[in-house]
Formats: sequence, structure tokens, C-alpha cells
Amino acid sequence: MNSTTDRPWSQYFCCVLAGNRDFVREHPIATKRAMRAILKASSVCTLEPDRVARQLIDRKFAAAPFEQFRDMLQSLPYLKWREYDPDDTVRFYALRLREVGMLKASPQKILAQGTDWRFLNELKKELKG
Repeated sequence: MNSTTDRPWSQYFCCVLAGNRDFVREHPIATKRAMRAILKASSVCTLEPDRVARQLIDRKFAAAPFEQFRDMLQSLPYLKWREYDPDDTVRFYALRLREVGMLKASPQKILAQGTDWRFLNELKKELKG
């Protein structure tokens, strides 16, 4: 299975950014700055995969051969965060986790009590492009 190309997995976010509720509430500016930095870094991975691959290999964060690592970077849908619906993603994975007995709460309860898309929605507008 390849979650970047195989349906239904490819229609949802593969990764999630989570924050401690108290920290986010007490430090909204720091939270938004960290999120902005992560989203900008993902854009660089898409727009400059050669540069990113070279830096990560040179700094020993990656051990794969350059071409293989660059190809992997190019295959990931880093910019899809603007298109995917985070509610749908949480609902999809919550249902899968309920099916295997790892969650007891309903997807609706998880969405209501455990998500806040405010920063994501603000950054979608701010980071147009």
C-alpha cells in the first residue's frame, strides 16, 4: 500500500500536527509561528527537492543516496495541505481506529473536543501560493 497514491488513503492527510491544549491556549503566537515554519518547510521540499535532499544528506539527517532521497521528496504530496479537508481526515482515521478497537469515542466527539483548525485556516489565507 502506498498512502500517497492508493485510494482511499491518498485522499487524506498522512500526517498531523498536534499541540498541547494548554500550550496552544497560552502561546498562540508561538504555536502559529511553529506551524507556519513547518508549512513553509514543506513548500521548500516540493519546490527545491535537490537542495533539500543535499542539505539533509550533508548534515547526516538522511543516509539514502542523493537520487533516491530526492525522488522520495518529489513523490510526497507536500502541498496538498491546502486542498485536503482536515475534518474528513480525522473522521476517516477515527473510523479506521474504531474498527480495530483502538478508539471508543465517535469521530464527531473527537472532532468536537480535540480539533481546532483556526491556525490552519488563517495560514491557508496568509500563505497563498
